[in-house]
Formats: sequence, C-alpha cells, structure tokens
Amino acid sequence: SRPATPSILVVEDEAQSREVITRALTLAGYEAVPATSGDDALDLMAAAEFDGLYCAIELPGWEVGSTFSFIWPDRPVVYASAISAPPGPLRKGVFLRKPFMVAMLARAFGPARPKGTVCAGSAAQAKSRNLTATRIKPAGSFVYLT
Repeated sequence: SRPATPSILVVEDEAQSREVITRALTLAGYEAVPATSGDDALDLMAAAEFDGLYCAIELPGWEVGSTFSFIWPDRPVVYASAISAPPGPLRKGVFLRKPFMVAMLARAFGPARPKGTVCAGSAAQAKSRNLTATRIKPAGSFVYLT
C-alpha cells in the first residue's frame, strides 16, 4: 500500500529551481524527492515508488519521463522547459513552459492524491501564499524568481 503522503520525484538540474519546486510541492502536501540528473532519478526510481514526476526536459542522459511512465503508467508526469513546445511527442503528461507559476504544479499533480484528500491545510496555505505566486523563470544558466 502507498503512503498517505504522495511522493513526487523532482528532476531538475538548476539548483535554485529544484529548491523552489521541492519546497512548493512540500507545502502543498507532497513528499518531494529531489534529483539533480537523469541518472540520479533512475537510481531513485529503482529504490523507491513515486506517485508523480516533475522533469526538466533539457536534462542530458536518459529519458526519465518515458521510463517513469513505463514503470507507473497511470501516474502524473509534468515536463518543464524554457522552449516554446516539447521537442517531440510526449509519451504522457503535462508540459509547462518556463516561466510558470509554481502553484500550477499542485494542480498538475492532483491525480497523485488519494480521493478525498486536500492539497494543503489552511496553515500551510497561509505560509506558502508568497511561494505559490512565485514564477520559475530561466535566464541563461540562472533562474530568477519574481
């Protein structure tokens, strides 16, 4: 049986983006597990079960999203990139173009939640009010949060 708190694997090579996304998902009631590369993500997928995946498309190496969807075909996948459209057809999932509001992630991962649960309690919502309005915005090799 899966744990009551859904776990989301966050695969993002930009440290600042990874930190903000992980924190936002945690405040929304998810267990966010960060990975810095496709290889790290594959190691984590071999060792644990996840309820969803956030993956930056630009990562070199393995196609993490396809592997995740093969292992867990009914679980949500969110792809993110600064490019205007995915580089090709995505096997399954949602595409978010950077910049995006981190609040969109909780909506995208709604299917990972067991029926009848809420994303976050009122205390967590009040605490995360400023964070959920944050935009993830690429600028060269840096990410600026506005």
